[in-house]
Amino acid sequence: MAIALLLLPAACGAPEPPSVPASASPAPAPTAAPPSPTALPRGGNLTVRLAADVAQLRPWHPRTRGEEQIIALLYSGLTRLDDTLAPQPDLATGWTASADGRVITFTLRSDAVWHDGRPVTADDAVFTLSALRALEPETALIAGLRRITEVTAPATNTVVVRLDERYAPIFSLLAVPVLPRHVLSGENLADLNAWDAPVGSGPFRLEQREPGVAITLAANQAFYRGAPLLDRVVFVVAPDAHVAASALQDGRLLLAELPWSEGRAITETAPMLQTGAYAENGYYFLAFNLRPNRIFSDARLREALALAIDLPRVVQEATDGQGMIIGSSAAPGSWADLTSPPATTVDLDRARALLDEAGWRMPPDGAIRQKDGAPLTAQLFVRADDPRRVRAAELIAGAAEQIGMDIVVQPADFATVIRSKYAPPYDFDLLLGGWINGVADPNFGNYIFYDPDDFALFHSSQINQGVADARPALNFVGFSDPVYDNQAGAARQLYDLTERAQAIRRAQERTALLRPYLFLWADRLPVACSPRVKTLDGPVNLATPNYLWNIERWYVTDER
Repeated sequence: MAIALLLLPAACGAPEPPSVPASASPAPAPTAAPPSPTALPRGGNLTVRLAADVAQLRPWHPRTRGEEQIIALLYSGLTRLDDTLAPQPDLATGWTASADGRVITFTLRSDAVWHDGRPVTADDAVFTLSALRALEPETALIAGLRRITEVTAPATNTVVVRLDERYAPIFSLLAVPVLPRHVLSGENLADLNAWDAPVGSGPFRLEQREPGVAITLAANQAFYRGAPLLDRVVFVVAPDAHVAASALQDGRLLLAELPWSEGRAITETAPMLQTGAYAENGYYFLAFNLRPNRIFSDARLREALALAIDLPRVVQEATDGQGMIIGSSAAPGSWADLTSPPATTVDLDRARALLDEAGWRMPPDGAIRQKDGAPLTAQLFVRADDPRRVRAAELIAGAAEQIGMDIVVQPADFATVIRSKYAPPYDFDLLLGGWINGVADPNFGNYIFYDPDDFALFHSSQINQGVADARPALNFVGFSDPVYDNQAGAARQLYDLTERAQAIRRAQERTALLRPYLFLWADRLPVACSPRVKTLDGPVNLATPNYLWNIERWYVTDER
């Protein structure tokens, strides 16, 4: 890796501002001269760590963080997500929807061209969406795109999308890269490796790919939002995080995502670097079985346990500081992150009062509460192969003991035991689990198509209805609340982002109040950036996973 880094081109300096010619004759009277245009600080090569080589590239199917970032630089969608993960126009300048929300008309910009110089047209979007909807296997992205019943191009700058029903998450899904019809028509996308035909319309184009060494992207001078200020973005294959951290400190790398231990250490060893972290697109939770024959169907017991848990301590100890406490299923820091976790999590007096109210009394000489002669005992299932989850479960059990609740931690194998708890007959009281929000791939929590919709987790329609119900129902806790159902349903149908945020907030308030889950944490993923990297918009925002969203406005200075 060191050799590869040393071979990379050096950063270019900013050009001198243009001179302004003197006037040919003196002005008859003093007047204020118009200000001279200020030259933009162009130039430089941004070197970025790539934790693993990208041997195969499918623009609709990123499986690693490196792939996701490369796709975002090479390609454009009808929409794109900004730094708050909210959908914004991209190849589309805007859209209008029919009264029932089932027909959305996108108007395309006229200045977008492919990297080979051909214009981007509505036919490209029709080709892409039609081809992706036919792909197998079905991912969450493909399933969402299959809500499109028809896509047409009545004009070169117009795309009409017809849906089976009104569906607000479609605007995030349509950030999927539009592909060049003139290059890929007749190709089987299921077998496509985009490195064989790397033609996009994004801010950078492929200049060179050295397998196992580096992927070099050059500025697209014809990019419709303006030619990038950077000359190149070079993704350097650097699997060893310690070597990558060293390269950051001596300037061979300018930007890198690091494992938690390396990221935390570099803040002390290299204080000159800008450091930050964003939340992984996935989270951990304590799930309560809410079915009528289960102890935690009583909301007072759920609340009592939550009040006994010192959540900051649990997260700190279990994750060694990496975990970020969360209050909802929404990505922390995103436009839909509207419910903060409670500032104070421990109130043992209130917890005990709730248990008394629910009829669970402490016997005179006992340590475990009883009701009708039965002890307040519950089993907490947790994956045995994850020490962090096991430690969190143990801390939760210790907290419960303080209020007379006996929680027995059951570490178990995921494949043979834990997986079965997510399916009928749902034989558990408590389960410490986690979700990965893998829209493009179930094993990778990508953000490129992120949407905060948690309808599948908590809407009553997503509860398994019995033996004949073969759906992959994700509401495994059996949560049913008409108020949540109403607001979550509205959030799926409201196309105005402000109105949708209000519905999401109300839905989150219900899950926070009724606690189908006690939300625990999302892991923070560290990022370090050289102070030589600048943007026209101020410092690089490393607190968002989409920190490259304004990459065309980045540049590198010669300062060291």
